[in-house]
Amino acid sequence: MTRWPRKEGREPTQAQQLFRRMVREWLGVSLILLPLTAVLSLSHGLTLSNLLYDNLQRLSPLPVDPRILIVTIDDYSLQQLGKWPWPRPVHADLLDRLTAAQPRGVLFDVIFSEPDPNPENDQRLAQALCQAGNVYIPLLREGVARFDQPLAEIEPVAPLSQCAKGVGHINAEADADGKVRSVYLREGPAPQPRAQLAWLLYQASTDAAVALPGSSAPQTAQGWQRSHNVRIPFIRQPGGFPTVPYVSVLRGDVPAQLLRDRLILIGSTAPGLGDRYVTPQSASLGTTPGIEIQANLLNGLLQQRSILVLGNGWTLSLSTALVAALLALLLFRPRRALWLTLGGLASALLVSALLLRAGWWWSPMASLLGMILGYLVWNWRRLNAVLAYFGWELQRLDNEPKVFPERRRTAAPAGDVLQGQIVALEQAMSRTRDTRRFIADGLEYLPVATLISGPDGRVLLANRNARGLFADDLVGEPLMARLAGLGYPGLAEGALPAVSTLGSSEFRDTQGRSLRLELAPLLPADGGAAIGWLLSLTDLSLEREAEEQRAVLLRFLSHDLRAPHSAILALLDVQHQQGSADPQLHSQIEVQVRKALGLTEAFVQLAKAESEAYQFAPSMFAMLVLDAFDQAMSCAQLKQIELLHDLDEEAEGMVLADPSLLTRALFNLLENAIKYSPPRSQVRVRVSCAQGWLSCEISDQGQGISAQELPELFSQYRRFASAQGSEGLGLGLSMVKAVVDRHGGRIFCQSRVNEGTTFRMELPLLED
Repeated sequence: MTRWPRKEGREPTQAQQLFRRMVREWLGVSLILLPLTAVLSLSHGLTLSNLLYDNLQRLSPLPVDPRILIVTIDDYSLQQLGKWPWPRPVHADLLDRLTAAQPRGVLFDVIFSEPDPNPENDQRLAQALCQAGNVYIPLLREGVARFDQPLAEIEPVAPLSQCAKGVGHINAEADADGKVRSVYLREGPAPQPRAQLAWLLYQASTDAAVALPGSSAPQTAQGWQRSHNVRIPFIRQPGGFPTVPYVSVLRGDVPAQLLRDRLILIGSTAPGLGDRYVTPQSASLGTTPGIEIQANLLNGLLQQRSILVLGNGWTLSLSTALVAALLALLLFRPRRALWLTLGGLASALLVSALLLRAGWWWSPMASLLGMILGYLVWNWRRLNAVLAYFGWELQRLDNEPKVFPERRRTAAPAGDVLQGQIVALEQAMSRTRDTRRFIADGLEYLPVATLISGPDGRVLLANRNARGLFADDLVGEPLMARLAGLGYPGLAEGALPAVSTLGSSEFRDTQGRSLRLELAPLLPADGGAAIGWLLSLTDLSLEREAEEQRAVLLRFLSHDLRAPHSAILALLDVQHQQGSADPQLHSQIEVQVRKALGLTEAFVQLAKAESEAYQFAPSMFAMLVLDAFDQAMSCAQLKQIELLHDLDEEAEGMVLADPSLLTRALFNLLENAIKYSPPRSQVRVRVSCAQGWLSCEISDQGQGISAQELPELFSQYRRFASAQGSEGLGLGLSMVKAVVDRHGGRIFCQSRVNEGTTFRMELPLLED
């Protein structure tokens, strides 16, 4: 079964809701289809069921038992003996001939329900019956019941009934289509029904006691009781049963060896004479004489191949089980619905054919109808669900903000939902093509080399800068192989890693260019695995040259510019010791040189803070605070300012930091606090940790900063009214802000004029 997983904390999507509704509806359909299949399975009179039975029976024809022989009252016999009915002494002579040949049994399918005008003729036939001792004659059932009376039997005349070996019925049951396919082996007036005539002959042919096949549960209508219903296993053989003409046996033309130990059936086969029925063989052979129906029934009994109708319980269970299995499989295998349905139909037909070959008839028509109806309902519901889902998605797509002006919409026809959705789909596809063109054009003119690859790592799109960078058209090429050819480090020829292993990095290519690689996954709208990758290569050659020049300038500032100032201070110190210089001039020169040296140091520190040459390492923040305390202690002692810190065990957090730059930033904050605090005041440092962040607060008791100056506090080269009388160029706090930003932190300032200032620095704690 197709499933949509529900993520934690998210509402089910429209597709999930639709699927769940389909499942509920399918369960409801199943609750209707299964009882309907059960009702149809108990309706044995379905025309399609009978037609299927006839065709399946032809697939397993029953051979003819060699013991059966039919003596036919045919046209040839009528020509030789005269028109029907023949005198009863003629039948007596025939029985005498058969008795002399010693057959095993004789079924005489001729009605003797009325006495002969000459009683001697009845006595002659009765004498022949008594002498034979193995002849079975039929009785009749009344066609219409008399008023307020049950159906009755019409027996043969008394002398014949007394001398016959047995008397049985020869009734055949026609189905709803008028064809005879079954008989009841026991029927008659309740409570003493008689056996079927062919069954009596079958009992005479076997030495062992045999039980009647079929259900013994009686069915009673108009006082007529029937039980042990069996289907007639008609033979399918061009020659049919072996037959001899009545007149040939009567004249002794048939050898006695041909008649000895045979089961002989005597009956009419001439057209227009005797009972004839429509059977499954009628399509090719015409109507079937009653004697041949008796012969087919006897043939099945002799071979123990009588066909029994499967009981109602088994029929209902088998029919509903097959339909229920298909309904369940359609729910779990919707993509193979047609093949599953065809397989279910074939399975039902195969089961029915195998059961019929084993002597049981189960009509699969109810199952076939249930499966076909289930398949049609399932596909109708799936199509309806797909159309509904398309409608939702198209509406949602139509409600999304338009990136660019949309083309003129085509008016949807009124009243036709499907046509309306087709028009909406055409509009959505047109918008999608325009969007793709918009994206492709936008990608083409991006200022950096940009490529888009699929999940397999092959390039799907590449803009003109990428084509210029690689000097080739990259579409369809493996991205990792082209990066290896460009000189990306770590990509050796041969086995290359997946695109997802790349990270943001900078490298020099084979032509000496400095390139920065950035990789971003392209995710579907509903999340999940990446469906592609966006890769950009930025040429930083000019920036790196500028950084090299900047580094040269820093070296000049930090060494070449500071060295003369340091030398001047050394010379002034020597002259001061010798006492040869003017003290006032000496003091002014020293102040200016120290000021220039301080400004140079501020420039150097700011340049380092804004550079990318950070060396991050796990650091204990408390140790950095103590280092900054040591550096600021001398300044505090000169102004008799007390430095206090609050570093408890919980505040000893680890951060990922550049220790030298972060210590310098802390020192700058402490130096500013000392610089702008009155003598004999306090500067306090508090460190705390909460919710993944480390907070450091540096508070002083100085003159404070006005609210108008706070927004520009961290700007470069800004001097405020609160800093009048203090040296500096406004670079210290800019350096602190640059260092905090590069550490992924935040810095805030709270101040009140004449009350003091508090700087709060927040840094992310280092996870384990």
